[in-house]
Amino acid sequence: MEHSITLKDRSSLDISGIEHIYSFNDKKVELRTSAGEMVIEGENLDMGKLSLDESIITVEGTINSIVYSKERKPQESFIKRLFK
Repeated sequence: MEHSITLKDRSSLDISGIEHIYSFNDKKVELRTSAGEMVIEGENLDMGKLSLDESIITVEGTINSIVYSKERKPQESFIKRLFK
């Protein structure tokens, strides 16, 4: 799946190659793309367009940062770590 981002005037962000959206609020968006995990931070963030069929999302608001990170690893439960 192809992944691309287009940022216009720090106020409109188009992202393709979306695989999963972990969370979305007015300050932070956490998602997984075909190129890895991505965190978008800003102010007054709003989902302008979401198409799961096309794997596209549009985020509108003031974009302050876009960060890629390594893939999330499932967290071990507290009980499992306690009895290791």
